[in-house]
Amino acid sequence: MFAGSFFGRGDMSAIEKGLPVTRLGRHELCAHCLASDGGAMAYGFGEARNLSRLEGEFKRAGVYHDRRGGASALVLAAYRLWGENFPRMIEGLVTAAVIDLDASRLILVRDRMGAYPIYYARRASCVVFSDDFKRVLDSPFVTREIDKSGLCELFALGPSGTPGLTPIKDVLALKPGCALIADYFGLKEKEYFNIYSAPSSDDENTAAEKIRFLVEDALIRTLPENPAVMLSGGLDSSILAYIMKKRGNEVRAWSVEYEHNDVYYRPNDYQHDPDGSYVKFACADLNAQKHIVRIGPEQLANAIVEAGAARGFPGMGDVDSSLMLFARDIANEEKSILSGECADEVFGGYPWFHDERLLSMDGFPWSGSMELRESVLNKKVLDLLNIRQYEAARYHEAVAAKRRLRDVSERENRLRLTHALCFEWFMPVLQLRADKMCSGEGLKVLTPFCDDRLAQYAYSLPWEIKNLGGQPKGILRKAFADLLPEKILNRRKSPYPKTHHPMYAKAICEMMAAVLNDASEPVNEICDAESIRKIMSCPLEANDKPWFGQLMTGAQLIAYLLQVNSFLKDNNIAVAL
Repeated sequence: MFAGSFFGRGDMSAIEKGLPVTRLGRHELCAHCLASDGGAMAYGFGEARNLSRLEGEFKRAGVYHDRRGGASALVLAAYRLWGENFPRMIEGLVTAAVIDLDASRLILVRDRMGAYPIYYARRASCVVFSDDFKRVLDSPFVTREIDKSGLCELFALGPSGTPGLTPIKDVLALKPGCALIADYFGLKEKEYFNIYSAPSSDDENTAAEKIRFLVEDALIRTLPENPAVMLSGGLDSSILAYIMKKRGNEVRAWSVEYEHNDVYYRPNDYQHDPDGSYVKFACADLNAQKHIVRIGPEQLANAIVEAGAARGFPGMGDVDSSLMLFARDIANEEKSILSGECADEVFGGYPWFHDERLLSMDGFPWSGSMELRESVLNKKVLDLLNIRQYEAARYHEAVAAKRRLRDVSERENRLRLTHALCFEWFMPVLQLRADKMCSGEGLKVLTPFCDDRLAQYAYSLPWEIKNLGGQPKGILRKAFADLLPEKILNRRKSPYPKTHHPMYAKAICEMMAAVLNDASEPVNEICDAESIRKIMSCPLEANDKPWFGQLMTGAQLIAYLLQVNSFLKDNNIAVAL
């Protein structure tokens, strides 16, 4: 965790801090590990995969670099050698902050794939920043208000959101692959990395070989941390576990189950079969240490508000709270864990890549039922917000910003577009979930599929290779066909599991009913209580049509509204319409 303040002009009060602080004049930076040479201070988090080359450059240029200082010392040395262009020179997922007293300059750098957030607020050329939204919200020049645009972010797009924005009008988010540079002359955002369509002439065999190398290399770089594995028995997490076994590493597998899901589970278009039998099979085949964390429906419901607070924003309901509780148990025995997160974004595994109706939608295909989103708003707010129009405008702005390829089919262009939007709009929801639900419990989550080289290479492959044999993530399956047993290699995609227990929906509805019965609760200013009661009076089956992603149906909508209420109430945010 890091936070800081930079006063380019004027004189602002410092933000509240709870970490070790280094001060240079009126500039402040606080983090667990800092580097300073007296004239500048730096924070870095992550691993540079080109460390040896960078050290050679430092040595040739006569730039001091203390390896004992980790990523922070590396960032400081890179800044001294390359100035504001240093983010381009560091390969890998590295987040950084540099304050240069001599130049009165701040540089914030978000990692290439957006694995870790950076929030900031500004007044003139003065900036406060942190990876924790609430620290920025506490700064003296943030107005704790949510306006029409912020409410549209929550109800038209949420739990996704427009890249660079948050629901609070004064608080912004730095985009992945971008640096924010502040000095006496003002602020500018500078992109140093993006995923683009590059020509690819690789055949399926070459592609499989390169993917195999990139995935294994990304995983091998995590092994010094001696991680365990979140194992679902699906393709992605199993690949990581089997690579570890092949390399002779001990496999410690952790899986989540829900009480009585064997009784209440019902397959649907997104969840074809439960994980249990696949986990059992994989653990036996791997000779892995097997750990099962079982979560009850009331426990899951009671953690909804806590999970929203950990994320910082209204999120994915029990999909978040279950991971938080899961990570809490894991953290009792482990310091870090591998996750198969991001493989579906990188290789196009989601339903909207394979369902022609979703693929051809004139809107974000993961946004689901706009009618259900509209139904919870009271008439005044619904008329003011026009969330359907807001969602359409954001979608068309995003589409217009994408470059079309001239030498490919219309369908290939459509798939490339969906892939790009998935990276920018959908993946951040799951990245934030993985980071905040785990790091808040003291568990470091490692995501080898979130590798910028792998993402760039896979993005440039034609769809017929990514979807080799007409099978989702077909090229990934081919790349590891000799490593995985057939039962797992050919398992259909099944997302992170959720509870199907009716007691979960009952508990969520009881919590929401208490909120609706209290006129002072802020969500009642926005939502229509009777409409929500009507939704809650119907069976909230886990198999209902999602209103976001693959898992978020009726019960998750009620949980989302609970998190919206807590977000407004606990952060003392006023609704300004």
